Amino acid sequence: MLERPAAQGRQRALGTVLDVQAVTPHMRRITLGGAEVAAFVRCEGVDVPGAWVKLFVPSGEGRAYTLRSVDRAAGTVRIDLVLHGESGDGPASMWAAQARVGDQVSIAGPRSGGFAPPADARWLLLGGDATALPAIQSIAAALDASMPVEAYVEVDGAAEQQPISTAADWRTTWLRADPDEPGRRLCQQLLHHPLPPGPGYIWLAGEASAVRELKLYFQEHGIERHRLSAKGYWRTGNADHRD
Repeated sequence: MLERPAAQGRQRALGTVLDVQAVTPHMRRITLGGAEVAAFVRCEGVDVPGAWVKLFVPSGEGRAYTLRSVDRAAGTVRIDLVLHGESGDGPASMWAAQARVGDQVSIAGPRSGGFAPPADARWLLLGGDATALPAIQSIAAALDASMPVEAYVEVDGAAEQQPISTAADWRTTWLRADPDEPGRRLCQQLLHHPLPPGPGYIWLAGEASAVRELKLYFQEHGIERHRLSAKGYWRTGNADHRD
């Protein structure tokens, strides 16, 4: 049996892989269940949009991943993992590419993904890359029909686009990633992007350098701190970036 890691975050749980699905050619969805996961999904904050956990694969290495969805009734969680090409760079990506029903892994958390629009927000602007899509999907599922949303998502191509289910007044603009400069197309789209009138909220996640550039731009142009969340999920050349 897989040994659980030392305590991380609020709670830890040993889970069993119940299902493995290919969402896109480079995105794998893993459903985890079992007695400990069933207890974990009752933890406060686990179903907050953008909440994340640390996923510990059988090698013992851990990486942070957003919870794509939580099913309290079934006692399961779903986690979407990006597969990094044929090389499978990264322990979690390598494991996800070969994961099978019955495998055991541990999760620890949950932690907030930083999505906290103020009560007076009249619009949302979301920006991210493929690694941000699980959080964007969980945010979309939580919104009601009164909220207008613009989402800009940078992916490797049309095959990596996903349908986004939401009740919100939602518009997605898909951007084709530049393999030599991750995040560049997102920056080109959002720098100098005209914002809707009235108070709103901006949520950004993805490659750390691009996210930082956008964060500084919006701060310099008068976006207040409580109206902006920016998370660097990964950094080019860094195997285990921590924001």
